[in-house]
Amino acid sequence: MYVEDSPYHRIKVAEANGVRTLRFERNQQSSMRLDDPFETDLEYVGYLHLPLAVIPSAERTLVIGLGAGMLVKRMWRDYPAMHLDAIELDAAVVEIARVLFELPSDPRITVIVGDGRDYLEATSATYDIIIVDAFADDRVPRPLTTEECFRAARDHLSPDGAFAINVIGSLQGSHSREARSIYRTLSNVWRSVRVFVVESADNEGDASRNLVMLAFDAELTDETLLARIAGRVDGLVTITGFEHFGSHLHRTPIRGGDVPILIDAPVRRGR
Repeated sequence: MYVEDSPYHRIKVAEANGVRTLRFERNQQSSMRLDDPFETDLEYVGYLHLPLAVIPSAERTLVIGLGAGMLVKRMWRDYPAMHLDAIELDAAVVEIARVLFELPSDPRITVIVGDGRDYLEATSATYDIIIVDAFADDRVPRPLTTEECFRAARDHLSPDGAFAINVIGSLQGSHSREARSIYRTLSNVWRSVRVFVVESADNEGDASRNLVMLAFDAELTDETLLARIAGRVDGLVTITGFEHFGSHLHRTPIRGGDVPILIDAPVRRGR
């Protein structure tokens, strides 16, 4: 349907079986159902609404990594009091989101072309929710996974705010080191970190899958968090199956002693 080489990716948009997809190189990034442009067949996107279970009154959200804009436009539609800022590195992706994936032009949506980490360090804004859903190939870019980045995000959250990051990996086995490092790093910054394992028919056992990590400082028990999920945050969240996402909370301890806390690489100075 459409192919473009941007400075960052080979971007492909295709259609099949009533679904329009966005790919960077070989990896699918987003999808949109043609009969309902607010719906996607990618399960993990719905889990990025979990921060609402931490802070149901959220009115301002930052999303790092726009993609086709599916998360942003669904939040825009479902939460009329919410203003959304989205940071996207690639201007070509922003244009595709608007033209081919129906991202609305509306005062409650602000899209900024730029680097998400740079934005976090420069902005004076405060958010109720910050979400990182950005990938280089199938990995979150390292600058968005370090302790310094997470502390910058925490500095821009309201006191009861929530941070979420989408990671592809596993919590055990040979594919687990990177995800466990991110979890350990988050746990060094926030009081509470919970991991939700996105259920998919394509993933079994220790295979890599989407892991949505939710971090917050609010005084919130698992019982209250799960009750809010089961009740769709008093009916606020309309994502299909959201009331069952609590059953995908990872319950057993996550081993961290054999993986590092991730930090920024030191700046090399000339002699």
